[in-house]
Amino acid sequence: MMKRTIWAALALMLVVTPGCDEADPCDGPTRCQAPGVLPLATLGEYDFFVGPMDQLAPKRGVVPYTVAAPLWSDHAGKDRFIVLPEGGKIDLRSDDGEWGFPEGTILVKNFFFDHDRRDPTAGFRIIETRLLLREAGDWRAFTYVWNDEQTAATLLRTGKRVNVEFKDLDGASKTEEYIVPNDDQCSSCHERDDVEHALGLITPQMNRMVERDGKQVAQLTWLAGQELFTAPPPDPATLPGFIDPYGAAGTLDQRARGYLHGNCAHCHQAGGGAGKSGLVFLASEQDLAKVGVCKVPAAAGAGTGGNTHDIVPGKPDESIVIYRMNSLDPEIKMPELPNRVIDTAGLELIRSWIAAMPVDLACQ
Repeated sequence: MMKRTIWAALALMLVVTPGCDEADPCDGPTRCQAPGVLPLATLGEYDFFVGPMDQLAPKRGVVPYTVAAPLWSDHAGKDRFIVLPEGGKIDLRSDDGEWGFPEGTILVKNFFFDHDRRDPTAGFRIIETRLLLREAGDWRAFTYVWNDEQTAATLLRTGKRVNVEFKDLDGASKTEEYIVPNDDQCSSCHERDDVEHALGLITPQMNRMVERDGKQVAQLTWLAGQELFTAPPPDPATLPGFIDPYGAAGTLDQRARGYLHGNCAHCHQAGGGAGKSGLVFLASEQDLAKVGVCKVPAAAGAGTGGNTHDIVPGKPDESIVIYRMNSLDPEIKMPELPNRVIDTAGLELIRSWIAAMPVDLACQ
């Protein structure tokens, strides 16, 4: 799946639409706003991509990015892009705060499934494209669902269930139900203190190495070279950065805390949907009790599995966090949306993290 993102990044260098002799008048570090009242009825009207729609090859000004600790989405692969309005710039924060985006910014995220999980070159099916539009100091979320022919995506506000067929890692043919969220479900993750937020575009998530033009480069430095920032960013080595949860670098604690931030912190922080639980999964949270260590849950019931603490050091199978991550029951599972498939790699990462905690932190 990563090969597609690299290929799309190379397409960013195109300045003339294939088959046309005239240069794109909106070609540059930012894009002209598409005509019409937003949101537009179809994805194609935004003029984000060059060539066949299903190739998702971005025009210049549709800038690719990746995050260090992505949100699990039932095995879906993702392509992410930033589209700034003409002349717009980003105010980069040097800590874990949200970046400042100009009015008219559009964030693009494509969700796709490989036909064969053993072979990413075997092709893919695009299910949906989600847009976040910056307007009046807030973000508005919209979802476009792709047709079976993979030629167009149409605005859909009510959500949809889609059956996805693929070959699994063992070569077996399988079908999974994938949930395209409705508007309210999008807000349940992006809303905090009654305001919509962009989740992945913070410095620790973005401060990572990426491949661009066949070379490994610091993503923040590369984005600065695309003229996206109001000022050159500091040396990336001096800035916070999450560790790839499944990579070889960093400590187990760093990898687990980054995973929890990317998958849980949008709700589990003050003002979030689970803010009243008192459980905080921000990677910057230093109070282990707030992270869940020996913390008694705010509410009992089926979600506890009969366990008494969110995290019991050295005992993952007695920890509520593990019990809920390992369930698909709507009354128990975490995250609540959209999971129809358990994130086994993430589950094992958090299980190992809890198992490695010193037992002298034993809960009373």
